[in-house]
Amino acid sequence: AHSASGMPLLQYLAFYQVIEFYYPTYSQAEAQKRIKNILKDPSFRPDKDADIGKILSLFNSRGRLSDEKTQLKATISECVSIEDIKLFINTDENRREFFQNKNKGISNNRINISNDGVDLITQVCTRVYDIRCKIVHTKEESQSESLDILLPYSKEAEQLTYDIELIQYLSQRVLISASTTLNI
Repeated sequence: AHSASGMPLLQYLAFYQVIEFYYPTYSQAEAQKRIKNILKDPSFRPDKDADIGKILSLFNSRGRLSDEKTQLKATISECVSIEDIKLFINTDENRREFFQNKNKGISNNRINISNDGVDLITQVCTRVYDIRCKIVHTKEESQSESLDILLPYSKEAEQLTYDIELIQYLSQRVLISASTTLNI
């Protein structure tokens, strides 16, 4: 990502892929929590198909915990606190203003840190995933699903500076969270 200076779409995607690498780790932890909660329920009966169905419904057809958006949220939720995100956004007045305003062409998903009643992690993940989809989806997919795409050298791609800072920050937090101490 650092070597992709001057190529904002590649930079964004490279930082996103750092986070994506850890999806299995944090999705599995989330799945374990959910399964444990189902099994702890006193009304759970292993001989009832409906109860077993509750466990199976947590996974998609590929045996993964739901979709990529859910995996992104599980990863970010485990590695970054709401306070960390607020601090990151608030450290720069222009950055805060950027994320609170609609940035047509980049993403319609704002990050509102001033409203405590809103799930900040969900807002961040929705914006991150939206931009990722606009980068990786092809024009043909875009036309069939009415999804806007980000093109290299476009005005929107040049406006990704704060989003790149955000995804870089998130990827660093994931790397730190997933790291282990080096025993020498």
